Amino acid sequence: MIKLVEISGDSCAGCHALLPALNSVGKELNLPVERIDIETSPEVIEKYSVDRIPTILVMDDEKVIAKCSGYQPEEILSLWVEAMIDEYRKSKN
Repeated sequence: MIKLVEISGDSCAGCHALLPALNSVGKELNLPVERIDIETSPEVIEKYSVDRIPTILVMDDEKVIAKCSGYQPEEILSLWVEAMIDEYRKSKN
């Protein structure tokens, strides 16, 4: 199942600003959204090669199919997520 994951931190203003947009995109595209806090799960930094937060992952189960970092406006985020999912599905056929 494809899902969206935000890797963030409680002290990150950009992370807090991004989460509502990510939740909205998830709702629009019927995708679950998860938030992983680096302060309580520091192992994700190495696991997903996170170099800054917020980092957004588009995942199919545990496989990362796309990744971007930094705040993205909702409209751009929606277009990016859709494009990454379309590209991934085409590559599977």
